[in-house]
Amino acid sequence: MRIWRYISIAAAALMAGGCFQSNTLIRINADGSGTIEQTTLITEAALRQLRQFAAAGSENGKPLDLFSTDQARQMAASLGSDITVVSSTRIKNADGEGSKAILAFPDINRLQLKKQSAASDSVGLDPGIGSAASDVRFSFSRQPDGRSLLRITTPAAQMFRMPQATAPAGSGGAPQTRIAPEQLAMMKQIFAGMRVYVAVEPAGQLLNTSSPFVDGQRVTLVDLSFDQLLANDAVFSRLQGARSADEAKAAMKAIPGLKVNLDPEITIEFAGR
Repeated sequence: MRIWRYISIAAAALMAGGCFQSNTLIRINADGSGTIEQTTLITEAALRQLRQFAAAGSENGKPLDLFSTDQARQMAASLGSDITVVSSTRIKNADGEGSKAILAFPDINRLQLKKQSAASDSVGLDPGIGSAASDVRFSFSRQPDGRSLLRITTPAAQMFRMPQATAPAGSGGAPQTRIAPEQLAMMKQIFAGMRVYVAVEPAGQLLNTSSPFVDGQRVTLVDLSFDQLLANDAVFSRLQGARSADEAKAAMKAIPGLKVNLDPEITIEFAGR
């Protein structure tokens, strides 16, 4: 499912595996330059586990600092050689601790978004994260009439894949997707409180977009609360067993508030300033 492609934008937070909130806003100008505003919030419980894990493998004994300016620079370097850090600000509230980093890019065509491996392997979930050929690509061009066109493409992606049980041999029944209750319970625990939001906001006037999720100037690519996703066992099982984008879209209609664009290409046309 292409939702997992966009989670890679929150690469700095993915090491938590769950218990984090990631808000990514890509602002693009009429000349193809722009900024990435990345806000990450991790719960205190997840931070304690991360710091304990890091301390065990640390050679210098220094505590792990996920929200330093140096971490923001590393994130910028992973996105492209010409990405710069405009600012990095720490955040701390009742929900947890995190940071808000603003990164600048001179040309979105050179932006490199690669998906990252997540802790989902621990529950047998393979949503395509970790397989090859998975870059999210941006193609920006100026049209003869002066309009700007942004295309966002992702490679073909698999749906959710988990170890599945099938109908007994000789029973005549068709294979059925069935998630073990203990496996689903583990997923709910690992991904509790996890939320991912990714949107693109062009400067100037938004003229047209192939995405159905539009709020003013903002085009939403992903708005996913994992608590909502996993709240209904039957719906999640149906989604996990989807074999096409149409089947997945039909299943997702039963999940309130879920916004995921599964199209292989998303276009955004705007008259920038």
